[in-house]
Amino acid sequence: MRHTTASLLAAFVLLASPGLLHADGAEGDKLELSTQAVQWNPKDRGDFDAGKLEWAGGIEIKSPSKDFGGWSGISISADGSTLLAISDLGKWMTAQLLYDEKGRISGMGDARIAPMLGLDGKPIEGKELADAEGLVVDGANPLKSTAYVSFERHHRVWRYDLHKDGFDARPTQILTQRHFGRLSTNAGIEALTILRPAEGNKPPRLLLVTENTRDPRGNVRAFITEGRTVKRLSFRLHDPYHPTDIARLPDGDFLLLERRFSLLAGAGMQIRRIRKEDIKPNAIVDGEILLEAGRERSVDNMEGLSVRQDQRGNVWVYVMSDDNRNPLQRTLLVMFRLKSETVMPHHTQGTVESTGEASGSAPAAPAPKRAE
Repeated sequence: MRHTTASLLAAFVLLASPGLLHADGAEGDKLELSTQAVQWNPKDRGDFDAGKLEWAGGIEIKSPSKDFGGWSGISISADGSTLLAISDLGKWMTAQLLYDEKGRISGMGDARIAPMLGLDGKPIEGKELADAEGLVVDGANPLKSTAYVSFERHHRVWRYDLHKDGFDARPTQILTQRHFGRLSTNAGIEALTILRPAEGNKPPRLLLVTENTRDPRGNVRAFITEGRTVKRLSFRLHDPYHPTDIARLPDGDFLLLERRFSLLAGAGMQIRRIRKEDIKPNAIVDGEILLEAGRERSVDNMEGLSVRQDQRGNVWVYVMSDDNRNPLQRTLLVMFRLKSETVMPHHTQGTVESTGEASGSAPAAPAPKRAE
């Protein structure tokens, strides 16, 4: 099924799913888009093999807007109805998500786009300043939350109060390159998530992972921050894969999204599970590979990752691609469900906890309404 305009999709989702969160409080300009369902294996509709995850649908997204594309970080609302994304040219995008009768993602509607503002209240301009890569929010609805955004090239972390000001929010500067030391220009802080929410007057504790800034042993540098206090650790490099995003699971563990690309092998993605107890200063962190997929699957330059859990305990994983504004690449949004044995691995049985973070790990929430 092909959805041709944002207005038609918006009408459809509101009629079919009156209980969904509406994409209000953000504003921005209406964004025309179209979506096309994709199969996990384009050559075999019955092939759903996704390692320790289960394929739950996917869409290719297109838009005639010159500002569309380059989506590098995402957050999905706790009920699965709303997407918030950032681009590497300093844009916000939000949209409603549609699901079919089997609960598979099937479309998008009510899409809006807006420029991210700089410290001066003006739209960020130029790749050097606007290269937003990582996104995490502190609430169930990303449009009613505080958003933390990491930038490459001019390396920094900014905080946006979307709950108060929507897309008109001016950022507060949290961290700059001087807090991290020397970072690779185009391989700096690519991913971030919340380790611990803000408590009282204390800032949240963040985990930040670089794409390909190496430590002396060749591992990928990462940081644990609380306010402006920064502690170092590293992630084991699984070459040719490099980290692009990280999200916290309901039990406190993490999913690390990684991508690879070569002219010979094409695009590929990998997802590793990182144990929560391994995240500590000076550690060298590795994790179990849950999924590895290459060009024979519906993958592209996979950069954005978000996780949520429904009331039945199902954990849903969303991954979005950055098309680099290249006509030979695609903007994909794909969805998986963690298999039951993956949700409750041996080391976490009996210790499940809720974190209350929509992007890293959403609190238990109703399953999204389905489009009939």
